[in-house]
Amino acid sequence: MKAIHDILSRHQSLAGSLRVLTGNTYSGRRAIYISGSPEGLRLLADLLREQADAPANEFCKLERESGDLFFTTDDSVDVFEMHTGTPAKHLPVLE
Repeated sequence: MKAIHDILSRHQSLAGSLRVLTGNTYSGRRAIYISGSPEGLRLLADLLREQADAPANEFCKLERESGDLFFTTDDSVDVFEMHTGTPAKHLPVLE
């Protein structure tokens, strides 16, 4: 997770550059909505790329309370987790 925090520390100027929301479509399907500046989207890509290179079963948890999600808007998610490994059902279960 140190590498993730290194990426974040290099991009402190991108505060509020990305919006990450979860919700439902009008038809009731679950959705993730991501919008942002080109730089914000590149930051997200860098974070995902770093996580993809992490060892199996490694995860990264960024939380608003700790300031990790400074690059997202205030109405974005409060927790953003990335896991490396084969997807399997586990908590949380989104309804």
